[in-house]
Amino acid sequence: MKKQAWQAAILTAALVFTVTPAVPFAALAQDPALATQATEINLNAAFAQAAEEFSVPQELLMAISYSETRWQDHADEPSKNNGYGLMHLVDNNTQNNLVEAAKGLRLTKKELMTSPLQNIRGGAYLLAQYQKDLDKPLTADLNDWYEAVGLYFESTDKNATVLFADAVFALLKDGVSLTTPQGQSLSIPANPSIEPNKGRYEGVTDLVSIQSTDYGPALWNAAYSGNYQVASRPGSDPINKVIIHDIEGSYSSAINWFKNPDANVSAHYVIRSSDGQITQMVREKDIAWHARTFNTNSIGIEHEGYANQTGWYTDSMYRASAALVKAICEKYGIAMTRDNILAHSELYGNDHTDPGKYWDWQYFMTLVTGVNKNYRVIQVDDSNYENNFFSKYGTASYWRSATGVGLHNQMTYTNGQGTTSVTDNYAIYRPNIPVAGTYEVKVFIPENNAATTNARYHIYYNGGSVTKIVDQSIYNNAWVSLGTYSFASGTTGYVKLADNTTDKVAIGFDAIKFMAR
Repeated sequence: MKKQAWQAAILTAALVFTVTPAVPFAALAQDPALATQATEINLNAAFAQAAEEFSVPQELLMAISYSETRWQDHADEPSKNNGYGLMHLVDNNTQNNLVEAAKGLRLTKKELMTSPLQNIRGGAYLLAQYQKDLDKPLTADLNDWYEAVGLYFESTDKNATVLFADAVFALLKDGVSLTTPQGQSLSIPANPSIEPNKGRYEGVTDLVSIQSTDYGPALWNAAYSGNYQVASRPGSDPINKVIIHDIEGSYSSAINWFKNPDANVSAHYVIRSSDGQITQMVREKDIAWHARTFNTNSIGIEHEGYANQTGWYTDSMYRASAALVKAICEKYGIAMTRDNILAHSELYGNDHTDPGKYWDWQYFMTLVTGVNKNYRVIQVDDSNYENNFFSKYGTASYWRSATGVGLHNQMTYTNGQGTTSVTDNYAIYRPNIPVAGTYEVKVFIPENNAATTNARYHIYYNGGSVTKIVDQSIYNNAWVSLGTYSFASGTTGYVKLADNTTDKVAIGFDAIKFMAR
């Protein structure tokens, strides 16, 4: 296709602009601000354009993007190893292809981080450059691009590099299709002739081929020794929690990052999306650094994917993870309930959202326990203003925020009016109950700021209401039960907390959760 033709194609098919559609692609390349104004880009056309512009195979460009991001941007936020955009352009202490692409395209890093169109161009540019650095032609033969894909990963660990490259070429061989949340359908056709020429990576295994001694089905690939703490659990510290994470990145990138001396993070296990393959990186006896104050007594499991993206949590992944969690719980005598098997987002003192809304807790817990019942947990905290799950009322000057404490490192409180009226200064926690049933109501009491001995929680349930009094002053970062009640589905049930305490000290408003029983 001639240059003028593909520019016209991009105009008509690729972009929906808030500016006039008569702007040619060349102008977009020179003025990336126009590209970032796009409400959406047509990904098929954008991949085709970038592939032609830099003479790289379109299927290869798309396979790398699918492997890293499932053809979805992640709202300009970085992955755990500081990778951005559809092509996962990285900028950390050991990987800097984001910087390399910015220099080559004469763009700023921010433009590559925030513009999906420029990010795809950045990935195509890098692939072409790596192929040239290898003194190889920009050929249409996919089998000749394996080493360039390895260079794209930018790792000094050849095992992790081959793990990444093999995943990309498996996609090219088997094919894949996906419809994004925006309704765009993309696909890579199966190509049985894929047999890559591995060059310098010939004979390198995709993983250290050692089986875990803690969990038989898992592979063993040790994290860097400075990214976790050697211990002798459960003798030194009991193991009583399992924490479910997502990687905010790919399986291979997590393994590579936990082996990086500058990461300062790790997890016990990492699970792959496509087939549920498990890699153990920290012994269960040792303390992985994955959940702050929960590290000492927990096992951390990372799942390939992003909290705000679809397509990562496959049945193979759920089944592999559930089998692992069940084995851990049986080994250490952990009750297989949602009190002990927790999301990273449910832990106090953190600002994480993983594994996110796409993680199916109901299905997962049914696989873990073998019992199909209601396992839902609905958590409402004082940061949920935008969804109206938490609403506060009264005199604004009496409300305060406290950062650095609370469930998500922030809480709100009033200074206490000592009134007897529930309608003076109060807040309402109103969950959206997906399935009617019996739920235990628990309230989170953070340390330091909550001082009242007489906090009155008014629970409005299906068929009545009750008031529970809690001495907030005696709890430090603890969940306190308010009892178990029947709730209808929807938003008719709620909890109200007010300053009707009869004292004049601070009342803490942080989080409440409704746990199916």
